[in-house]
Amino acid sequence: MKSETVGLSLSKALKVKSRLAGRFSKVSSTITAYNCTVDGRRAEVDVKELDKQRSALSAALIDLKTAIYEANKGIYLTINQLAEKKGEIDFLNSLDTKHGTESSYQGTTVTYVSAIQKQEVDKRVKQLEKEVDDLQDQIDQYNALPERIRISQLVLELAS
Repeated sequence: MKSETVGLSLSKALKVKSRLAGRFSKVSSTITAYNCTVDGRRAEVDVKELDKQRSALSAALIDLKTAIYEANKGIYLTINQLAEKKGEIDFLNSLDTKHGTESSYQGTTVTYVSAIQKQEVDKRVKQLEKEVDDLQDQIDQYNALPERIRISQLVLELAS
């Protein structure tokens, strides 16, 4: 897809990608719904034209996704660190941290022993949340830099 190019922040490019994906989905659904009609019935939409639009949207999405991928190379380590820290928070929050003696519903007592206790989980989660915030700030700053990527003007036109 060749045409004049424009510079965008990564943040703006991600919004354009979302809009293009929505348009692609809508056109695909319309084609599916109206492709086959009763012979002699006036067509409500021009399926052949929509098929051309769908192809153009697909090509635009490929170009934009590739540009976003290329632009993300500089921040990819941070993106992966963020994902892993969020996963660690989820893991820690899922741990059963019961510790001590409790009466059971059958009248017996049960003593629980947690290797990683609630206080430690809370402390680690708090630290990880701070690290997640710092990493997210780095990603947001990177994404906001102007003209981080260059895309075809046609891609923007298809998204508007």
